[in-house]
Amino acid sequence: MSSRHAAWTPRFGTVRALVLYGLLALVVRRGDAAFRETLRTVFGVSEATADQAVFWALVVVGLVVAVETRRQAGSEPTFTLKAARQKYLESRVPTPALFAGYLILLAASGYVALFARDVFFARLDNALLVVRRVAESGDPGSFSVEALVFGAAFVVGAVAFAHAADRVLLAGIRKLVAARR
Repeated sequence: MSSRHAAWTPRFGTVRALVLYGLLALVVRRGDAAFRETLRTVFGVSEATADQAVFWALVVVGLVVAVETRRQAGSEPTFTLKAARQKYLESRVPTPALFAGYLILLAASGYVALFARDVFFARLDNALLVVRRVAESGDPGSFSVEALVFGAAFVVGAVAFAHAADRVLLAGIRKLVAARR
C-alpha cells in the first residue's frame, strides 16, 4: 500500500481578490449617495431600489470571489513520492529576482495609490455626476481632466498594489510550505 502526499500551496489571486473586494466596498461606502443618485438617474428607479441594487451587487461580487477562491483551493495534486511532492512545491516558489520585483511593485504601486487617493475620493461625486449628465442628455458637460488622471492613477495603483501584495504574501507562504519537509 502506497501513501499519498498532498501538495497544497496557496493559489495566486486569493489575496488580490480579497484586497480588491475590500477596495470596492470602500469606494461604494465613500460614494454611497452619489452611487444611489446615479442608479436612480440612469435606470429611473426609486431610492430604495437603488439601495438594494448596490447592496446586492456587493453581495454577488463577494459570493463570486468566495466561490472562485474555494474552487482554486480544491485543485491541488497529490503525489505518491515525497521527493516528487517536494520538487513540485519548490517549483511553485518564485525566484529571488521575481520576488524582489514584486516587492518593488508593492512599494511603488502603494505610493501611487496613496498619492492619488485623496483626489479620487474627493472627486468621486463629480465623476458620477458626469455619468448622470450623459445618461440624461448625452452631454458630459465640463469635467476635470486632472481628476480623471488622478482617478486612473488611483485605480491602476490599487490594482497593482493588490497584485503585488498577493504575490509577496503567497510567495512567502509557498516558501514556508516548501521549506517544511
